[in-house]
Amino acid sequence: MADSDAWPARRHRHTHRPPAVVNRLILAALRSRRLHGLLDGQLCEVRYRAADGRLVSLPVLYATTNGRYVVLVGDASDKRWWRHFRRPAEVQVCRGGRCRTGAGQVVPPGDPAFGPAAEAYARRHGVPVGPDDRLLVVDLPATASN
Repeated sequence: MADSDAWPARRHRHTHRPPAVVNRLILAALRSRRLHGLLDGQLCEVRYRAADGRLVSLPVLYATTNGRYVVLVGDASDKRWWRHFRRPAEVQVCRGGRCRTGAGQVVPPGDPAFGPAAEAYARRHGVPVGPDDRLLVVDLPATASN
């Protein structure tokens, strides 16, 4: 194939966000006793209360490292929800029919925690972390099953 026939490089990994109905269906499956097992290995639900008091629930891909959950906020400049976590904030991570409350904070490139978190995410999902991306790192309290 000639160079002029090559596919154009995409600036963003995601050409568009899924419609809200898709997120609602994924959340319903994650909350289902029968269906959550199909998705729990890759997806979890992140819940937090926004500054205006609304409860926000999002299905997200996650990785774990050193007892922390890592969520990639790909193309962060195109999204707003992650800005809630510029400072540590309470967040719930729900998977396997269980919700656990912890503290989440966005880790930008340049933060010492960014490298290990980015490596864990890339290893888990095969997705490189780019310069416009941010990582939400969630610390959950240890439980007897950890």
